[in-house]
Amino acid sequence: MPDVHEPRPTTPAGVLLTVPGPRPARAAAQAVAVLAALSVPAALAVDVVAAAVAALVLGGVTLARVLFLPATLQALLGAALVAAGWASAVGMYESVPWVDVPAHLFVNGLVAAALGIVMLRRGLLADPATRAGRAGVALTTASAGMTLGVLWEIAEWAGFTYIDDSVYVYYGDTIGDLTAGGVGSAVAGVLVARWAR
Repeated sequence: MPDVHEPRPTTPAGVLLTVPGPRPARAAAQAVAVLAALSVPAALAVDVVAAAVAALVLGGVTLARVLFLPATLQALLGAALVAAGWASAVGMYESVPWVDVPAHLFVNGLVAAALGIVMLRRGLLADPATRAGRAGVALTTASAGMTLGVLWEIAEWAGFTYIDDSVYVYYGDTIGDLTAGGVGSAVAGVLVARWAR
């Protein structure tokens, strides 16, 4: 794996401030983290729900940092989460329905890639040095991402049913979301398998 020789920080400050990877990717990851942090108070100007979404996004960006994901993945995942959060805050999913498709494609795919890398590092996946091992890495990463996509859709349904019926849920939307998330997860599986060589 490309980042296997990067020293993992041992202090809490080191964990939050250290990003493994080339300088431009590290700078991008740091910029996205600052943007995620600034989004929380900015979203509060919209409403409390937007601020809660921004706080969840910041939590996701922080988790990517704690998991010591490669800088490029941290930057892309953080940017996708921030964009998806702000699309929600400004009501873009309702006014421009097709925005939901790339959001699921990218967020689901990038989360799947993060899961694949974490599982690889923990020794939970097949040896990527062999062709069969790479196929196993790709399939497991894609499956993990698709599973998370299903859980997200269940959460949307639960939100609509038990919390607020303004949550946008209908059959076609669910199928579209699952398809986009599945494609993103499949692409992530292939990319993680290649990255792990």
